[in-house]
Amino acid sequence: MSLPPWLAAVLAISWIGGILLAWKIGRSRGKRSWPTARPQPREPKNKDELTRRDFVANVSHELRTPVSIIKGFSDSLIEDYDDLPEARQKDFLGKIQRNARRLNALVEDLLTLAKLEESAPSLRLEKLDFHALFRTATENLLASRQNLKATLSLDIPPSELMIEGDAEKLVSLIENLIDNAVLHAEGASEIKVRARKEKGESFVVCSIEDDGQGIAEEELGRLFECFYRVDKGRSRERGGTGLGLSIAREVVEAHGGEISAGSQLGKGTVFSFRLPTLS
Repeated sequence: MSLPPWLAAVLAISWIGGILLAWKIGRSRGKRSWPTARPQPREPKNKDELTRRDFVANVSHELRTPVSIIKGFSDSLIEDYDDLPEARQKDFLGKIQRNARRLNALVEDLLTLAKLEESAPSLRLEKLDFHALFRTATENLLASRQNLKATLSLDIPPSELMIEGDAEKLVSLIENLIDNAVLHAEGASEIKVRARKEKGESFVVCSIEDDGQGIAEEELGRLFECFYRVDKGRSRERGGTGLGLSIAREVVEAHGGEISAGSQLGKGTVFSFRLPTLS
């Protein structure tokens, strides 16, 4: 039995409509299955966030080198131990040891810096004779730097000068500043260390001055930034973690003092800091 043309057309239209309806329902269900919770739009990066990201990037870069060296030489020792002459084995072990020490120094400096950057850094305050402390720190450094090329001269009056401070952190401050001059003052023949109290003032002024190559004026404002190096390649060769001056700044400011740097190309550099004295 054949269907009338009009009925056939109605059935065809209904069939096509059913298919389209089923397709739309399936599509809408597919859309609903996608999670609706999405991340909030990114906030513009502020200065603090950019500083943190730069810091993490710098830390990663500084850690990568010693870790890579330790891994490379230790892998070689394990794989080729039986074929390596004893002298080569000792050379590899020496490189591993030096970079392990470098890695340890970097981690210790990072921990020190993190503690000092706290809103209320913990200081073991006690009454100290600053001149005696300064002399002790300098003598300790001389003992550990027996191959010092530059002459180290001290200008520290013998009279007592009482301050309130953390002895351990202040010794670290003095050693960092002198060590910075020893490591990075290229061509220096003399390093002068001075401590004095200006008449009528309530603070002690200290300076570490060298007669090395000096630092360009545009570099001076960044010297106390973490990992900032004037000559990045050569600075790493000479040693240091790139955090010494940052730590020095934090120690001085934690004691209520100020630190600064001045330099002239070809004439040398001077780092100065001052701390309040006890009245």
